[in-house]
Amino acid sequence: MKLQLIAAAALMACGAAQALTPSQIVTARNNGSLEEVYLAGASAQRLFIGAWFQEQCTPSSFDVFFNGSGAAPSGSSYRAYSCNLKKKVGNWASGTPVLLVKRDTGGSFEGVNPIALGQPQTNMVVDNTCTATANPRPATDITLPTFGCPGTDNFVSDAGVSDVEPVLFQRPVNLPDGQAALTTAQLNKLNIRTINQTIFGVIVNKKAYAALQQTQGLSASEQPSLPFTFVAAAFSGSAEGGPAKRGWNVVIDSSVDPQVQGKQVNVCRRTVGSGTQATSNVFFLNNPGAGATIGYTPFGQALNGPKTASVGANVGTIQATGTRAVQLGAGTSNVETCVGTTAENAPGDAYAIGYLSRENSPLPTGLGIDKGYRFVKLDGQTPVRDVAKQGNYPVVFNATMQWNTDTLNNADQLAFVTALRSNAGRAASLDVADVDTQQGVLAAPSTYSGAWEDITDPVTRKFASRVDRLTNNSNSTLRIVK
Repeated sequence: MKLQLIAAAALMACGAAQALTPSQIVTARNNGSLEEVYLAGASAQRLFIGAWFQEQCTPSSFDVFFNGSGAAPSGSSYRAYSCNLKKKVGNWASGTPVLLVKRDTGGSFEGVNPIALGQPQTNMVVDNTCTATANPRPATDITLPTFGCPGTDNFVSDAGVSDVEPVLFQRPVNLPDGQAALTTAQLNKLNIRTINQTIFGVIVNKKAYAALQQTQGLSASEQPSLPFTFVAAAFSGSAEGGPAKRGWNVVIDSSVDPQVQGKQVNVCRRTVGSGTQATSNVFFLNNPGAGATIGYTPFGQALNGPKTASVGANVGTIQATGTRAVQLGAGTSNVETCVGTTAENAPGDAYAIGYLSRENSPLPTGLGIDKGYRFVKLDGQTPVRDVAKQGNYPVVFNATMQWNTDTLNNADQLAFVTALRSNAGRAASLDVADVDTQQGVLAAPSTYSGAWEDITDPVTRKFASRVDRLTNNSNSTLRIVK
C-alpha cells in the first residue's frame, strides 16, 4: 500500500489542479506516488469504463490517451485515462494521481482466460514516448485523445471485462484457435460479478440505411427496421447477392435500387474471442446452445482440426457487387470503419451490415463527426435504453468484471476495481456518464430494490432494467423479473 503522504507531496510538486503530462506521469511512477490499474477485454465496454473514471476525476486534471501517434492516434487497441481523484475511491484519497489503462484488442476473451491463468498481456504504456495531439487539455470528452502513445509492454493485467459470462468463452465457437478452454479449477480462480447490462444493435452503412428508408416509406428522420431472419441470414452467411435472390433484395425494393439483386452482402464483424461476437452468436445463431454447440456457424468462421476452438478469416472483399463477403476486426473501431468507411466509400453504392454495442454512436454528441453508419430497428424495435429497459428490445446481455484472486493481491488496486464494479453500473453513475454512453447501458435489476413499476426516483427510473437472463447463462431467454 502506497503512503498517501507521498502521493500528496507529489501532487503539490506537479500541481493538483493540473492535468499530468506524460513526463509527470513517469516522474510520479518512478517516485511511487502514481496509482495504476490495467484492465483487459471487452472493447464494447470501453466507453462505459472511461465515462465512469472521468466522473471520479478533478475535471482540470483529466487526460485521455489513445494508442498510436500523430495528430489522430487510432485508439483501436488501447485507451487510457489519467487524473487526480476528486473524491476517495476505494482506499485512494481525494487528490491521488491515477492512471487507468484499458486493453481493447482481442475482445472479451482477453478479459477472461489470460486473467484466470495469470498470463502476461500486451498493454499500452503511458510514458515519454507519448506525444500531444491538437485536442484541448484538459480533456472533456473521453473519445478525444489529448495524447497518442505508441509504446507497449507485456505484463499481467489487474482485472478483466467481458460482455458475457466467462464460461461462454470456453465453448469452441468463442474460443480462439490455439487457446485451450479453462478447467473448472482455473475458472474458479476468478471473482466474477455483473457490472452492467449492455444493449447491442445492428448497424448498416448510410447508403443501405437510405435505401431501407425509401423501401419502407419513411422520412429522412425515421429509423428503418430489419427483420431478425435477414440479420441471422447475413451473420450466418446464407444471405448473398446474385442469382440466389436472397440478399439485399429481400429488404430493399428494386424500385429503390434497380441493381439490388446483384449487391453483395457485406458483413463486418468481430474476431473470434470478442464478447460482442459471442452475443451475436447466441442471439442470432443459437450458438452455443445449452450445453453444446448446436447452432449455426458464424460467417467467416470454422472449427479447427480437433474441433476444440474456432478459426476465423476474412472472406472476399468489401465491394458493391458480388455474392457475399465478411471482414473480421479485433476491436469495435474496426467494425465501425468497415461499415462506415470501407463500405460507405466503396464505388457503386455498396451495402454493409454489422453489429455493435449501443454505447457507440455514429454521430457523437457535440463533436460534429459522422462515422458513416446508422443503427437500425430489429423487428420494429429500436435499440435504445428506454425501449430495452422495459423488455421491448431483446438484445440485452449482462457484462461482467472479474479478477484472479491469486494475482490481484494489492489491497489498494483491489479496492479500486471493486468500487468500479460495484458502482459504475448503478443508475446514479450512469446518469452522469457521456450522453451517448447512456443509450447503451442499463442498471441491472440487482442494483435496486422493489418492483420496477414502483420506482419513484427519476434517476433510477431512467436506467433501471426490469429484465434479466439466468445467471451465467446468456443463452437463456430475456424475461421480465421486476
